[in-house]
Amino acid sequence: MSPTRRKLILAGTIIVLALIFAAYQGARSSAVYYLTPSEFAARPDLRWARIRLAGTVQAGSLRKAEGIARFVLADPRAAYGVRFAGALPDLFAEGREVLVEGRFDAAGILQASQVISTHPVEYKEKSPKR
Repeated sequence: MSPTRRKLILAGTIIVLALIFAAYQGARSSAVYYLTPSEFAARPDLRWARIRLAGTVQAGSLRKAEGIARFVLADPRAAYGVRFAGALPDLFAEGREVLVEGRFDAAGILQASQVISTHPVEYKEKSPKR
């Protein structure tokens, strides 16, 4: 085999491996993982990591003032306070399931950078006024 042919095979192999690695990294970073409050409570190693929590907005916990929303995200076994500066989704309401992404501060409050509201299993359109 000629030296030129070896170099081409080596270069081709490196390019294919780089493409495989890039595809793997892209797929890994786009995967959406989340924990429930109970699962997060069992994982103290994630305390300072950027996380996604999925739970229910506790009834009576929503407070809005000066563009900042505060509420409690809960499941049957654990609950965490959340602070979010921004516009809440249209479907956001107490008693609804939401997905919250952010980091916990030193006081144990989840500083959310994103709040995503899930839609109800059974969606009913509001009846038009006649």
